Amino acid sequence: MISNKNILKNLQEAKYFKVISSTLKQEKARAFTTIAFTLIAVSVFGLFAISPTLSTISNLKRQLADNQLVDQKLTEKINNLASLQQKYSLMTDDIPVILSAIPQNPMIPILTGQIQAIADNSNVSIKRLQVSSVEISNSKKEAINYYSFNFSLDIRGTYDNIKNFLSVLTDFDRIITIDTLSLSKDSLNENDLQLNLKAKAYFKT
Repeated sequence: MISNKNILKNLQEAKYFKVISSTLKQEKARAFTTIAFTLIAVSVFGLFAISPTLSTISNLKRQLADNQLVDQKLTEKINNLASLQQKYSLMTDDIPVILSAIPQNPMIPILTGQIQAIADNSNVSIKRLQVSSVEISNSKKEAINYYSFNFSLDIRGTYDNIKNFLSVLTDFDRIITIDTLSLSKDSLNENDLQLNLKAKAYFKT
């Protein structure tokens, strides 16, 4: 049989257990709250401390990307310049030919002398060689990259010699276009023919 003394003792022990349990819970809650606020404070202060570093890293990455793009463009330009230099080197031997085809000025005396030399080599005689006046337009509205002047030529010779003369003239270094030509019998020598030719020569300024 349980005595009143034992019951009282048990009640006192239960009361102490509740008090201790309640105290432990309060301490546990206080400790958890302290830890939570500490973590929040550390996170906030850490974010403010790391933010400049993150901004610096972002700027560095952007600058790196820009520099890489600039480097790529410079590399492309260098490669293009190297390719142009190589092509120019291949064209070096052709530049005199190009300048001879379309010279920088009319060079009329040289042209007439060359035509006379072709005639001599082709065994034909020049009866008339006339060069028209050279006109250069100063109009800014006209986008002209080259100019030209006309010349007319009368020669006498055999058919084969005249044919050879025309062949050499059309394969001449300087660009010449033939506008009109006519072939007729020579009035002085029935074995010869007479060629009347109108042509055009070009030059740049």
